[in-house]
Amino acid sequence: MAIDPTQFNKIAIADTCSVWNVLSARKLYQAALSAKVHFCITPMVLYECLQKPRLSMTIEKAELIRRLEQARKNGQFPLQECDLDDLSALVRQAPKGLGSGELSCIATAYRIRSIAFMTDERQARHFASTKLGLAVETTPKLYAWLHYYQHLGSGDHDDIINEHEMYEVRPLTKFFKEAYEEAMRCRLMQSSA
Repeated sequence: MAIDPTQFNKIAIADTCSVWNVLSARKLYQAALSAKVHFCITPMVLYECLQKPRLSMTIEKAELIRRLEQARKNGQFPLQECDLDDLSALVRQAPKGLGSGELSCIATAYRIRSIAFMTDERQARHFASTKLGLAVETTPKLYAWLHYYQHLGSGDHDDIINEHEMYEVRPLTKFFKEAYEEAMRCRLMQSSA
């Protein structure tokens, strides 16, 4: 995963997996807010996060839902409508396998163009960046950027990974570690220059 920890779009429309990954570690989310990063979501992502029926509800899933509801009460994760015409045009060229939340975010980012699409799904990221030319961000890139600009300290690294692993079925641990190492490498290179 090649990332540039010196760059991150501070306004992003987040798909469902990104919402959960950002909220899965309180220090990560608080650092993003302190750094003035703004996440918005589409109505479809809101539905997937809060209303879509689940096969099972765990304590961890319930806590992530509570965190999102609290964040929304605090004015974070505002809704950004997805135009139906934009969505139908996009669906015709999108690869199979993309979810409705991802498609709605891509369609919205494609229409607005001044915001990034944030996803941790490889296929969605590839389609949005290579086929549509969109700015695409990921949670690990956010993590690297927050470390590079010292919104997170070295002491936060293990805490964030440990909390994230408690809440995510497919944790991003490997990518968080790589992102952290790249941020530290870039900071070291910058200070020695």
